[in-house]
Amino acid sequence: MNDLTALKEKRKAYVKAEAEKIVNGMVRRGVTIDSLDTCDYPNWDRELHHSMLDIAKELLEMGVRTSSVVRHGVSEWTFTVIV
Repeated sequence: MNDLTALKEKRKAYVKAEAEKIVNGMVRRGVTIDSLDTCDYPNWDRELHHSMLDIAKELLEMGVRTSSVVRHGVSEWTFTVIV
């Protein structure tokens, strides 16, 4: 059980860090809308792809709305600052 708790904490930290990376990138570039593509293929970041629903929830708590669409196996995530 202790190992599972450690994995959950690691996942939580990853999700928070990725959400902050997205927000910091938007702030740095001065944009209120941004996008990111993810995919479950070997040459893509699979951990990011599998974590995006949790990252979207974290972003919503930070004031960023997230939507997604899938095209040819690639998920396109769009981030919009809520005003």
